[in-house]
Amino acid sequence: MLERVLHQVLLGYLGRYVKDFSKDQVKVTLWNIEVELKDIDLILEAFDYLQLPFALKQGRVGRLSIKVPWNLISGEPILIALENVFFSVSPRDDHEWKMDAVETRELAGKKAKLAAAELAKLSRHVSDNKGGWSFIPYVTAKVLENIQVSIRNFHVLYSDKQSNSEQVMFGLRFSSLTMLKQNPVGLRAGQVSKIVEIEGLEIYCSIFKEADNMLSLINAEDSKSWCNSRSVGDKSEHILESVNVSLSLLVNRSGKLNDLPQYSISAKITCLVVSLNETQLQQILILSDYLRTSQLREKYGRYRPWSCPLSRKEAGWQRLWWNYAQKSILSDVHEKLKKTSWRYLGQRLSNRRKYVNLYKTKLEFLRQDQRGCCPYMDSA
Repeated sequence: MLERVLHQVLLGYLGRYVKDFSKDQVKVTLWNIEVELKDIDLILEAFDYLQLPFALKQGRVGRLSIKVPWNLISGEPILIALENVFFSVSPRDDHEWKMDAVETRELAGKKAKLAAAELAKLSRHVSDNKGGWSFIPYVTAKVLENIQVSIRNFHVLYSDKQSNSEQVMFGLRFSSLTMLKQNPVGLRAGQVSKIVEIEGLEIYCSIFKEADNMLSLINAEDSKSWCNSRSVGDKSEHILESVNVSLSLLVNRSGKLNDLPQYSISAKITCLVVSLNETQLQQILILSDYLRTSQLREKYGRYRPWSCPLSRKEAGWQRLWWNYAQKSILSDVHEKLKKTSWRYLGQRLSNRRKYVNLYKTKLEFLRQDQRGCCPYMDSA
């Protein structure tokens, strides 16, 4: 029964991000459950909930290993190891700011917030040792609580082809990251402490004249070559030289603050060296302008007449762009007025009742599935 429950948890999380993940890839041994995946292509649409101003072009993992011990409930750690993680991002195309694309990302973001709120509630109940929760949510909360993560060779590359045929690249990478659960001695009830160690963290900015050659290199199949590559981000191009970072995170999950912070973070950085030349400063300002424009496009891009750009100025372009400005301004006005109206309050109450009923239905389906999984746990 535990195999099926853990498989549901793993499939629920890995299935969202990993292409072609199946139950056959879960191996059950005498001491634990193991998942070993190599040369993984990530599902790019699964990251829409982040509502990033960039478009994910590639996401690859050279190796993913997960080991879940059988005595999970007793507090044994879940070991997650990733190697050669590579992401390639670029500015969003015009069609990605249209209404359908923006609303898809907004809906994914709302679902992620609901899932995070539900998980936080489960985590508080588990930390307080409260009963009344079904077995599957309890295992889910325990899995997330006892995770230990190890990452080797992580690289995020942002590339932007500018009008002068130059390829501008910003990169962030580190050689290793480990996240461990700290010894609970000295912690209060409901508190969890995590330690994050990052080695070889660096940020660089490079400019290439032959943009086509760099694009072909980005599209290379081997993510390991990109993670270990020194052809991008030489020492002379670094904004942040290689540095080691140690983070200590203390989380109060019980919800009872008692003058304690919800989150407490302390950081230790060794040998911090930052250098910046004139060209890199210009590119940072250009990137900053793009981020600001992206915020406006995320909000108003759904009203923009993308079929009639200002560069062409086709017949009737004045009316289309005037309507765009009008809708953008009125959308802010309507949003402010809507929140103070009785109709909006009635809709919120009605939506809340519908959500409560649908959530009860969801819990009932989960309980029925759990009974089918293990009939003797009907009283859970």
